[in-house]
Amino acid sequence: MTALRSALTVVALLAAFPAPAASKNIILSDSLLANADKWNVKQGAQWFGKIHKWSFGDYAMVTSKQGWTTTSTHTNFWKTKLASRTRNKFSFVLSNKTNDSAFVDAAHEISSQSNPGLSLGHGVTVGGTGETVEADRFVAFIQLNRDTTEEWMLSIATSDLSDRNGDPIEGEATHAATLTSGERRIVLNHVFSRKMDKRPTFGALTLALNPPAMGYEFVEEGRSLCAVEYYSTGLAQSFKNVVWMDRNLDPRMQLILSAAMTAVMQLKFAESQAPAEPEH
Repeated sequence: MTALRSALTVVALLAAFPAPAASKNIILSDSLLANADKWNVKQGAQWFGKIHKWSFGDYAMVTSKQGWTTTSTHTNFWKTKLASRTRNKFSFVLSNKTNDSAFVDAAHEISSQSNPGLSLGHGVTVGGTGETVEADRFVAFIQLNRDTTEEWMLSIATSDLSDRNGDPIEGEATHAATLTSGERRIVLNHVFSRKMDKRPTFGALTLALNPPAMGYEFVEEGRSLCAVEYYSTGLAQSFKNVVWMDRNLDPRMQLILSAAMTAVMQLKFAESQAPAEPEH
């Protein structure tokens, strides 16, 4: 998936299109805005073998590690089935002004499987569905002070199905994003800087040329806990980030949520910097 395609995936999934009114930042629930501290994020330097040194509010990354990106491709003898997989891992430690630290281990995997059938030349193909299944899954495990009795898992998964011409098959795309621990389940709702309830004249072209700010709002049982804007409007795009945190939350929960939002920002920044896919 290209960087722009990744950034706009959820917009396409929701058949979302901008209304005339727009906001500079992502549009959040009134309850969060009334109770949240808002912080601009600093990305910090990125050295060899490290990720960006993210920091905001009372939270700062103290150490990190960037793994190698590995890619594998497999096919059968007749090339009637193709499969590829790209993996990358990173880890970091995020601390606040207390003695607590969040330890995060993350992995990102993109896979593609296709069944094009046997090509006989001159545009003639025998067998095969011609469909391609693409899956994008990101998982991050979060622990406070290496306490394994309370581990949180951040999961962001997207999949889509395209036909022989590379066009997406309507109704087959999926997206799910959660932060869970035991019976607790926090849903990451995609939010934008525009109301997504009207179709513009030029549809997807409008979104590609003037994409809205994008982010996630973390909601547990109807309560908005925090939010992260990982893609801003204008020229800043993925180089400018903003977070909101409910100031009434327990400090340890705030640290967990901060670690999760940091993982999201690192993921989305890496996606935005990935090389574009070659045209087929």
